Amino acid sequence: MAEPHPGGPIRVAAVGAGWVSQNRHMPALHHDPDVDLAGIVVPEGELAESTRAHLAKQFGPLEFGSSLQAGWLDRVDAVMIGTPPDTHPDLVVAAVEAGKHVLVEKPFALTTAEADRMVDAGAANQRIVSVVHNFQFARAATHARSVIDGGGLGELRAVFGVQSSNHERRLPSWYRELPLGLFTDEAPHLVYLLQALLPEAELESLHVGRPLSDDDNTPDLVSMVLRDGPVIGSLHMTFVGALSEWMVVVLGTRATLVLDLFRDVCFTVPNDHGHLAADVLRTQARAVGGHLLGTFGAGTQRLRGKLDYGNAHVVRRFVAAVRSGVPDSHIDGTRGRDVVRILEAAHRASGSASPA
Repeated sequence: MAEPHPGGPIRVAAVGAGWVSQNRHMPALHHDPDVDLAGIVVPEGELAESTRAHLAKQFGPLEFGSSLQAGWLDRVDAVMIGTPPDTHPDLVVAAVEAGKHVLVEKPFALTTAEADRMVDAGAANQRIVSVVHNFQFARAATHARSVIDGGGLGELRAVFGVQSSNHERRLPSWYRELPLGLFTDEAPHLVYLLQALLPEAELESLHVGRPLSDDDNTPDLVSMVLRDGPVIGSLHMTFVGALSEWMVVVLGTRATLVLDLFRDVCFTVPNDHGHLAADVLRTQARAVGGHLLGTFGAGTQRLRGKLDYGNAHVVRRFVAAVRSGVPDSHIDGTRGRDVVRILEAAHRASGSASPA
């Protein structure tokens, strides 16, 4: 248990100012009434003066520093880290040893040893260490959880995650430096979603394909099977697609639920029984209608600037944990370590892979 926050707004500094920090972390911090976004820590010369002025106009008066040793950080309660994953362990440990609570972007770490180091440092210094596992709190995922918990699918039978990635979309400049490239950066989202739905799941099998090229360790395919008692889970990811799509499909005895992560859409289709013509038409109508209705709702949220894929909810949970001193079990550092354990298994499995 961490030391509870004494009250008043929680002063937070953003560490890193890349796309995810500017477009996800900072807006979520800025719009939370219990948070005071105090400033940004970024290496000297990395942010142009025009960018600094733009950020100050968007988020209010901001301090800027080049390290966690900046003097104004003495007045900060917590940091939200959005830097590349290989930098997380040193930054997290330095922050908690300086008395700061920490919310860190996924992937939490690259090895379980690094994850343990951060979790242990948080506990030793009585500070909250949490991870941004945001998609589980997105609008559609929240609805999916309520359907499942309410018994709308009947008895749970299986959970499938499917991903296709197109390398032409916006990607972090450093992804090629990760052990399995884009897989290591993107897989945590689907892994933590599967773990949230199948909390006792254990990894049963794992296949890692060949790297895309000599200078890109991203595998062409990763396929894994997990099992939680009688319920099976699987994740299939390919990085050679012409489409970028992330989907989770949940199979129950009464209905099947489809969660479209990028569009923030969730819909269900009923048991099709004998798969006769009327059953097939009913399935098609429910699927098309459900997706269109969900797309309209999500589109409205996007136009209103409120479609943030659960980031604001993560910040609210982090703030509550800091105030109470009690880690949130959905985003605690141990959840980050659970994901890292799967990533590390994939890194080991890739040892025999050779360039295509």
